[in-house]
Amino acid sequence: METNNCPNCGDSLPAAFNAAKMCTCPSCDTTLVLDGAHLQNAGTSGQMHDFPTLLKLGQSIHIKGHDYQVLGHVRFDYGRGWWDEFWVEGTDHRVWISVDEGDVILQRPIPRNDCPANTKPPKLGDTVTAERRNYRVTEASSAICIAVRGHFSEILKIGSQYDYVNCTGENGNLLSGEFSEGAPDWYLGAWLDPFEFTVGIEK
Repeated sequence: METNNCPNCGDSLPAAFNAAKMCTCPSCDTTLVLDGAHLQNAGTSGQMHDFPTLLKLGQSIHIKGHDYQVLGHVRFDYGRGWWDEFWVEGTDHRVWISVDEGDVILQRPIPRNDCPANTKPPKLGDTVTAERRNYRVTEASSAICIAVRGHFSEILKIGSQYDYVNCTGENGNLLSGEFSEGAPDWYLGAWLDPFEFTVGIEK
């Protein structure tokens, strides 16, 4: 796809959006969605209150032998507070990094054929199976997407509610499921110590 301009303000968009499904215009904060070969205005990108964050858009990070760049930042409100998720990409890895009150989790998407069979959120205490391992549901709640910045390989909508579950495995790994429109998305994560990764400069 050729270099694009924001249909709202006319400014040029980052070249990285050529490989994305969604981005926010850095000039006017409009959310833009790629529909075929055309850009569609999807409304506001929400209000991202200026709080200190562990990661920032454009930063490079090094985690356990892998190099990534922070491309997207989304914030979810779950009533008692909010948490941040960062979409990061490397040469051979695309993952989410979730940051909630100092807890950091690296999560990778699970292929559909390895996901739990649940089409609706399981209940607390239920057991689900992913990639031939069992996990027990330890948290079940909901959250609302309140702000997005940067670009993503999937479409996120401001104001959308997500029902989610967090499940713990015998090895301590975290299995997370998100239920909104369409088929649920599942992610397998591992807890990270902030000292386990190195944050570089913004590009």
